[in-house]
Amino acid sequence: MYNKFSEKLLGELHARLESLSLVELSPVPLLKAQVSAVADALKDLTDFLAAHPPLDKQEEIGYYKFTYPRFKSLIVYYTEYHYLLVGVPESGLKAKKKYYLSRLSAIAAFFEQHTLHYDYFRLDGGMLDELFYSAVDAGNVLQPIVLGYGPFLGTAMSELVSWFMALERLRNDILRLLHGLSGPGPMSATVVDPTGTLQREFKWTGEDIHLIELVHGIHLTGQVNNGSIGIVELFKVVGTFFGVNLRVPKRGFDDLKARKTMSKTAFLDMMRSAVLKKMDEDDAYDPEKARRRNGF
Repeated sequence: MYNKFSEKLLGELHARLESLSLVELSPVPLLKAQVSAVADALKDLTDFLAAHPPLDKQEEIGYYKFTYPRFKSLIVYYTEYHYLLVGVPESGLKAKKKYYLSRLSAIAAFFEQHTLHYDYFRLDGGMLDELFYSAVDAGNVLQPIVLGYGPFLGTAMSELVSWFMALERLRNDILRLLHGLSGPGPMSATVVDPTGTLQREFKWTGEDIHLIELVHGIHLTGQVNNGSIGIVELFKVVGTFFGVNLRVPKRGFDDLKARKTMSKTAFLDMMRSAVLKKMDEDDAYDPEKARRRNGF
């Protein structure tokens, strides 16, 4: 009974919120308008509930478990998002990153504080639904204690679920903001991608002169862009990728030529030896491999 009405109401609410985002309003008036729009929808929803009481316990549970939090979470989200933006440092990339990371830590701490109820929410549990999503035992020790934004029109658990939904959405926003600060970034830097995943770090841990030798070899044999890329640009790209300052290409080449105690192409020689050794090892007779290959 509630699904059709709530879906229509939620669609109208999202349309109203979308229209507000297109209007040039300062942060506080925008927040007031957003909260007012959600509060109006919540009133319509609860008026409908009063006029059409749940037919049975399962319908009541469904309302407080799924329907109500979808609306109430929007009040929590828009309010918390407003406070997030208000607190962003005005300048300093490092300060902004530190701020966003602190907010992520605060969200994680909230989820940890409510571990039992958050796990129940995430796992979509059902065994305690009657306790959490009906008025059967509001004083039970398992009931959560909720402090937040009014109006409180649901059960304690449905109010807490609204927070879970809002903070998960806010967490994704913060991760996107962090990614925006990091940009695509060099692969030698650990950055947050749009999904919140830390990109794997790639760092050149060998000697810088070896990388210089490798880049010169790549350039002189025309392996990139059919040889059309300049040596300075290639040095910059490879150096950025591995997080190494390769300096001026000519100076690096002079360092290669100035080697006294080893081959002028020591790293390329080392690579050649390593590849040949690997080939020899693979070609060496292995009775066990031969047995598996021949099937006996």
